[in-house]
Amino acid sequence: MATQSLADVLLIRAESTPDAVAYECVDAAGEVSALSYAQVATRASALAEQIAGCGDDGPVLLAVPAGLDYPVAVFGAFLAGRPVIPAYPPGSSGPDRGRLDGIVADARPSVVIAEQTHPELAAVPAALTVPGSEADGGPWSRQGRSAATDVAIVQYTSGSTGKPRGVLVRHDSVLANVAGIADRFQLTESARGLVWLPPYHDMGLIGGLLTPVGAGITIRIMPPGDFLKSPLWWLRQVTESGATASGGPDFAYALCVRRARLRGPEALAGLDLSGWRVAFNGGEAVRHRTLTEFAETFAPVGFRPEAFLPCYGLAEATLMVSAGHWRPAPGPVSCGTPVPGQRIAVVDPEGLSPVGDGDEGEIWVAGPHITPGYLSGRDQDDLFGDLDGVRYLRTGDLGYRAGGELFVTGRKKDVIVLRGVNHHAIDVEAAALDAAGKAVGTAAAFLVDIEPEPFACLVLEVRGRPAPALVGDVRAEVLARTGLRLGAVALVPPRSVPRTSSGKVRRANCRDALLAGAYDGSVVADPALLGALAQRRDRDAAVAALAGVICGIVAELCDVDECRPTDRLVDLGVDSVRAGEAADVLGDTVGLDVPFETVLAATTPRAVADALMDRWLSEGSTPGQVRERLAAIDSHASVS
Repeated sequence: MATQSLADVLLIRAESTPDAVAYECVDAAGEVSALSYAQVATRASALAEQIAGCGDDGPVLLAVPAGLDYPVAVFGAFLAGRPVIPAYPPGSSGPDRGRLDGIVADARPSVVIAEQTHPELAAVPAALTVPGSEADGGPWSRQGRSAATDVAIVQYTSGSTGKPRGVLVRHDSVLANVAGIADRFQLTESARGLVWLPPYHDMGLIGGLLTPVGAGITIRIMPPGDFLKSPLWWLRQVTESGATASGGPDFAYALCVRRARLRGPEALAGLDLSGWRVAFNGGEAVRHRTLTEFAETFAPVGFRPEAFLPCYGLAEATLMVSAGHWRPAPGPVSCGTPVPGQRIAVVDPEGLSPVGDGDEGEIWVAGPHITPGYLSGRDQDDLFGDLDGVRYLRTGDLGYRAGGELFVTGRKKDVIVLRGVNHHAIDVEAAALDAAGKAVGTAAAFLVDIEPEPFACLVLEVRGRPAPALVGDVRAEVLARTGLRLGAVALVPPRSVPRTSSGKVRRANCRDALLAGAYDGSVVADPALLGALAQRRDRDAAVAALAGVICGIVAELCDVDECRPTDRLVDLGVDSVRAGEAADVLGDTVGLDVPFETVLAATTPRAVADALMDRWLSEGSTPGQVRERLAAIDSHASVS
């Protein structure tokens, strides 16, 4: 495939298996329509001919709703030798509404494919619609040819109109990533896929619409709005289609659990998830609690925990970087090993040298999947780095490697990833500052990852007494311009937002300050959210104290001078025997149940503390009660 383009792949399928079903689409009533490979090829060819008659060879903007027309539009552009720009349909009420102006200004597409005209599309010279059944039975042919190294997709990652950035994705990069995904998803001839993810984002387009063609399997398309209205409809379609591979961001699984609990036993009626072999989870932080609760909720209808496939990826790496099936255990969730062709390094972001196994650093990625840069050339001075003569993509994400697997510990410092959608913090802050006017100094936007679900927060410096309507105005403007709903807004005095020596806002420090209670009394949020923040603060304090006690016990049992909360237990000499001893001593010390298996399965003292705290809280203890028990314990208590 290395010398092929995506158009080549479609035509090969159409020649070898013309009548095989390529795409299905199910509507909210359960009616299913389908396109064969021959139908996709003939309709795309007819569209390619129209595109070729529209002048220059500029990119093609796709503003088509999710459904069977979308892959036809994609391959129509490819057969015309043009790159595609996925975008939400004009006038969309989704999180990307209003982005078209920014995308059109940045990319200057020569053609738009849409169902209807719209003011946002007025600057595009030519407008086309997707051919229907009238094109069936015609020939399939090219109107232009793309080399493997030509750009196939300009994937915009910005969450607002303020500063859209188009990631350049080449044909060979897509095909390399498609092969890696097919390998990790086990997409054999017997596999079937199901996708509800928007095709306007990389996971829905590359993972949902292009990978199945590369693997030669049928994919059922479910409109994203149908999932949001009824999350359990997704699981119903997994059952009815016999899908072996489907998934989405972590929030999707959490929504299913929540809806199932609201509906009670009837939610499981008629479901059969026993054939679901790959339930991928990616696009945002993968939460241990979500995986556990989903597996427990849907075990009665055949769902197996090992079907979960936590993933890590980003548009600048085409899509997927690493993935691996879940092994239920306490502590952080592994995102598996690199997919074929990818190389991962964890690097000290200041010293720019690799860190040791188990040490946290910035995640760098190399391989044929990596973008050559952004369409505009902006914002990429620090996008790449060099290690031993190899060019790596600097993701800006933090993580560590252990046993060859990748653990992601933090998202990009300047990106808020909520419900699978990226929102650039600088755009959120700009909208807030515009709404607030001259009464404010600076702002910091960030994600707070707490139970029961993460939320977006804005810290806003205010001079004098703020107007009563300020918070409402800020929330409304941010929502209108970026599609992001702010869960909490903290109005703080001038010079309260921490900065670097060069004046850059320290968003992570703001988040830590919020969690530590530094902005208490200044936060405007739902009472339930304020309660969740207080619970998180109490839990963090109890976990930190417990981890200190565990470190003291491990240091004495293993006869080491020092044990830190993030040290790997195996490196300190904790084997099954010492794990049992540590569990026994800790249980006697705190007077609470400490299972041997919990200590043995965890990787660090902090992971042991996290797992035990979850267990004790589920059994009715509170963080305050745990801290009271620990307060009387000397952190260097001797082993009795």
